[in-house]
Amino acid sequence: MKLSTRCRYGSRALVEIGRNYGHGPTKRKDICKNQELSDSYLENILIALKTAGILDTIRGARGGYVLCRPPSRVTMYDIAIALEGSQAAVECLDNDAMCSRTGACATQDVWRAVRLAEERILKETTVEDLVTREKRYSRKRGARANGHRRTRRGAAA
Repeated sequence: MKLSTRCRYGSRALVEIGRNYGHGPTKRKDICKNQELSDSYLENILIALKTAGILDTIRGARGGYVLCRPPSRVTMYDIAIALEGSQAAVECLDNDAMCSRTGACATQDVWRAVRLAEERILKETTVEDLVTREKRYSRKRGARANGHRRTRRGAAA
């Protein structure tokens, strides 16, 4: 499976919105700045996530985007389906009529197994997981930016 830029950007936007969950809405300009995303491209992605019931908008000066449910209940699978549609590696997995070999194809079982493995990983990974990872990576980036490096035992050098 190859996920588009749309899905990657949507995931990063939801990390930013998920980080603020319970603290109020996240402005689109803040998402763009903190996640280094194009505003015009992001707008369409956020509309699709709202249409899918993942996001809601709050209007007004203090408005922005909020998750419709806790970050622990929004999965990467939800995001991928909202922004990409079917995750099937080959069309015949979604539509048996696409191929005359359905049910008698040696490779179809392999593609089905690939799809199930991908779905499992995407369904197990939540926005909350991504927020946790983002915090960990932010600390690492901050340490590098401040000139710290780790020695073998983990102490700052």
